Amino acid sequence: MLLVFPILVIVTVCVTIVGTYFLLNGENYHWKWTSFFFAASTAVYVYLYYVYYYYVKTKMSGFFQTSFYFGYTLMFCLGLGILCGAVGYLGSNLFVRRIYRNIKSD
Repeated sequence: MLLVFPILVIVTVCVTIVGTYFLLNGENYHWKWTSFFFAASTAVYVYLYYVYYYYVKTKMSGFFQTSFYFGYTLMFCLGLGILCGAVGYLGSNLFVRRIYRNIKSD
């Protein structure tokens, strides 16, 4: 886990920087929430995998098992989305500040 987490952070920052660059290149300057959602979309993928895993790999049945499984995975994915979104936003914010710091306007 300690080896995968830095890789997740690096990939998340790189993806959001590329997405923010394309937004800014297309003259769309509303990059803040978009960069957050670029990174937070990782949690949607993880939740969809949890749904696949539940229906294909597990033999769980019953209301309580299903509600606990999907409840806890939803909480985990929300936390993961907020974490990845914050990391992506911070990376994009540093990128935007870096590229606009060198602009000289008269």
